[in-house]
Amino acid sequence: MEEKHGAIWVNVEVGGSAKIVFENYISSVQKLHVIYQQANGCFLPYSFVAKNDPQWRLPLWSQENEKAMMPTIESAKEYLDNYAS
Repeated sequence: MEEKHGAIWVNVEVGGSAKIVFENYISSVQKLHVIYQQANGCFLPYSFVAKNDPQWRLPLWSQENEKAMMPTIESAKEYLDNYAS
């Protein structure tokens, strides 16, 4: 766990071999977009929103979308455009 952009970040792909290859914080709507790349070359785009949790002083980044696999980083970024507002 760590603090990112005013909320607590819990790494989604902890157990896998995926690594973060793209991260974008959209301050106007308080969303965090992250793209992981798996060892097999596929890209996993995630959109997170900050949600309050009574157990923590800071909000938690909560996953907004279902898991999706994309063949290119460009297609993953296009997918996340749907969650940019």
